[in-house]
Amino acid sequence: MHPSVEAFALAAALLALGAALVHRLRFPPLPAYLLVGLALGERLDIEALEPLPSLGLLLLLFSVGLEFGPDRLGQLSQRVLRAGAWDALALPLGAGLGLATGLDWRGALLLGGILYVSSSAVIVKLILDLRRASSPESEMTLGVLVFEDLVVAFLLVLLGGGSSMGLLGGVGLAFAYWMVARWLGPRLSRGIEGFSNELVLLAGAALVSGSAYLFHSIGASEGVGAFLCGMVAAGLGLRERLEHLFGPVRDLGVALFFLTVGAQALGLIQGVGGLAVGLAVIGLLAKLPLNLWGAKEAGLSPKRQRYAAIYLLPRGEFNLVLGTLALHQGYLLVAQVAVILVLVSIPLGSVLMRYAPEWFGKLRSSAGESPRRA
Repeated sequence: MHPSVEAFALAAALLALGAALVHRLRFPPLPAYLLVGLALGERLDIEALEPLPSLGLLLLLFSVGLEFGPDRLGQLSQRVLRAGAWDALALPLGAGLGLATGLDWRGALLLGGILYVSSSAVIVKLILDLRRASSPESEMTLGVLVFEDLVVAFLLVLLGGGSSMGLLGGVGLAFAYWMVARWLGPRLSRGIEGFSNELVLLAGAALVSGSAYLFHSIGASEGVGAFLCGMVAAGLGLRERLEHLFGPVRDLGVALFFLTVGAQALGLIQGVGGLAVGLAVIGLLAKLPLNLWGAKEAGLSPKRQRYAAIYLLPRGEFNLVLGTLALHQGYLLVAQVAVILVLVSIPLGSVLMRYAPEWFGKLRSSAGESPRRA
């Protein structure tokens, strides 16, 4: 029997254990996958599981691109753009902190991106699981996530680690993908409607993996290729079909990816210092006032402003992509900050999003009752 079968059986059992732990609490299972991987991941043969976790990450970024296709980008309002601009101030703030700790400009920008970007996949899933998609703060949060993902996609092209020709090639490819999604998508979508589901599935898989390989071959991030591929697919009118067809495969791959992240994180955080912890804490706290001010600019009520700031706490897929890139380029401190942020922010953000309405309601009730008691 191939060793990967044994590794997959153990990984599936650990994933089932993580899902069972949070099933009754109605939490999304991603935090449990991370924590189970962190606690029991030493037993995993991570290399034997490949390429499933890597494919899971690519499909996750592809799904993010599907959600934020060119049609939804055109719906961004001025209020959302103002909120996104306030949120984006975390990027230069994080880069400044990186320079202050002695990093060069590349490492500082990687740190800034890690402190800045929130997890579209985790936040969207939490909003849907908690049935809050129609609330005003959710609409603003989703718009800010679109803004963030575009900024970080450009940052990945810039910091991919390749030559100047690779950077120019990545920018050129990104522009070409955008043009296809924006202008050719509506024309091609009519011809694709008659394709069978099997053909759409296979063609989509070839497009995702081929785009990732194409971007990687020119020195850009393969994650950008998967993200832009999702935007192209959304422009072709395939959002619903591909979400349905890729959903189970993506969920399995994503579960394996976060499980292996937890397992690999143990080696990174064992030697972590106070500087990495401090930077992670600053990254969590710095965005709160920025998002509060951004939500105020978007016209939300004070209560909704607090909800919106909490919604943008979880970090995930792009933080890990940036952290992996930092590790490969020799910035161990930056990679440690990325891992700490993901391990802390997903469970913390899940709990806060789940219970924030109840807690804020109790606080308002206590504040309203205290004068009468007095």
